[in-house]
Amino acid sequence: MIWKLALALFALGGLTHILFGIVYVTASEFMPYHAQALNVDWNRLGENYKTLFLALIRLAGVGGLVVGLVNLTLVSYLYHRVESRLVWLLIGSSLIFQSMMNYVVYSVYVSTLGEPPLLFVSIGSVTFIIATLLLLTGFRDQHA
Repeated sequence: MIWKLALALFALGGLTHILFGIVYVTASEFMPYHAQALNVDWNRLGENYKTLFLALIRLAGVGGLVVGLVNLTLVSYLYHRVESRLVWLLIGSSLIFQSMMNYVVYSVYVSTLGEPPLLFVSIGSVTFIIATLLLLTGFRDQHA
């Protein structure tokens, strides 16, 4: 039961990373909180800046898509068969991406006038920490 709950939380996190990825990969301009952070309107930027910002935003989006797809693939596999190296890959890929996302969003929040979705990202981080603890507990129970 604990194992399946942990996997469900990782799947939820994977889906949110995919959603984040889709939003960022398909963006045609930066997000409102980017404009707040830079204190500039998108339409006032030169083409070089627009190209650079969109490339960075889309790169972040691709990261979300990749991590989300990896998570969902690992969750699907681990639902049927437990392999310790895949457990660690799921934990590592989730926590590394989520930690970086949390760091970047927090940095923008404290260093600029931008209002990025800090609460949403922080909830995601806490969810992954809880999922990790549950997964490790469930892993121990399955091998006891």
